[in-house]
Amino acid sequence: MQSILVNPGDLEGRVRVPLSKSLLHRALICASLAGDLSLADLGEEGLSDDIFTTKGCVHAVMAARKEQLHGHSLSGNDPVFFDCRESGSTLRFLVPLVAALGIPARIVGSGRLPLRPLGEYTEIFDGKGVRMQFPLHDRILPLLVTGQLKPGIFKVPGNISSQYISGLLMALPLLADDSIIELTTPLESEPYVEMTRDVMRAFGVEADKLPHGYHISGGQAYKRTVPYRAEPDFSQAAFWLAAEYIGHKVTVLDLPLHSSQGDREIRTLLKKLKDAASTVTATEAASIEIDVSQFPDLVPILAVAAAATRCVTKITHAGRLRLKECDRLKATCDMLTRLGAEIAETSDGLIISGRSFFSGIPLFKACEVDSFHDHRMVMAAAIAATRADGPVSISDYRAVDKSYPDFFRNFRMAGGLVNELDMGE
Repeated sequence: MQSILVNPGDLEGRVRVPLSKSLLHRALICASLAGDLSLADLGEEGLSDDIFTTKGCVHAVMAARKEQLHGHSLSGNDPVFFDCRESGSTLRFLVPLVAALGIPARIVGSGRLPLRPLGEYTEIFDGKGVRMQFPLHDRILPLLVTGQLKPGIFKVPGNISSQYISGLLMALPLLADDSIIELTTPLESEPYVEMTRDVMRAFGVEADKLPHGYHISGGQAYKRTVPYRAEPDFSQAAFWLAAEYIGHKVTVLDLPLHSSQGDREIRTLLKKLKDAASTVTATEAASIEIDVSQFPDLVPILAVAAAATRCVTKITHAGRLRLKECDRLKATCDMLTRLGAEIAETSDGLIISGRSFFSGIPLFKACEVDSFHDHRMVMAAAIAATRADGPVSISDYRAVDKSYPDFFRNFRMAGGLVNELDMGE
């Protein structure tokens, strides 16, 4: 396992982040359904592991559809094999897609992915012509999907991953008749669902929003004449924007002023922290509560920024982070505790008592950080390490390949001081 040693120091320069991973997942699926993957412009940077995974899976979908178009029935054949590796988006988008297309599928994954929630599809597809089998254990991978999805009313809790809803939105237009997604609880991470609708619309397919769900007309066709170009990724830009917040002179290139990406809120959240700190008096500390239900992936780097802010920050409605690449609430608490910050974990969030950053005075302590093989933990720890009183060792740093393979190249170009360490197996 490789670790990386990050030394404190200033960052300065202009950074170009990858294209939005969330948008590219959706664009690749829509492009595959339009019959031409070149309709999804993947940019010039190296592909992240997650996008490489989705690309491989939609290639297999296209090959199976080609067999269907040539009159070959797939129902009596061995299931098509799909390896979702560690990509939760790939997995949850793929399941309704193969079900709608009637492609018998054997779906596997690695890392923590087999343990992440999936069984909700069993209830969502109940009575809709699809059979889901979990050969090794109830409701975890591997998964066998057989049958042909029927249109109708799909009841979906809004407080599970929005990826369930996005997957259904992209798949249901392929069915012959209309369908409705009925939300049984308030929707969380709604920006990701709106992002899905935006990408679908770019490929000529509509899903209409209802007061408590969505109406999807059947018989629609995905089509586009020019490649779809995704925006820069706010999820990755957040690390550099937080670096700027703690005193570095870095600028992220080409970020749009308006975006459907939920993590665009990092700008607003950093301003809220700054405003809260400005209300501090000699006798009374400021406090702020941040509900992250609509943008939970920001929590690790948001917590670093909060630790650099002289106020008490309470992060709430982040319970779903316990089911990510790692338990991100526990991991973030562990990281900042090692770095010397004052932080406590709650059932669904964090409480951080921060202190102000002053030039030349370190915010954090030299230490060893366990990344828990989570890309966002690695990047958050690296940004924090620049304001430590000595070197910070971060384990398994190549976890960044999942979303941002060039992170440490960009980090070095901005003046970051890092050394790789081979720690063995």
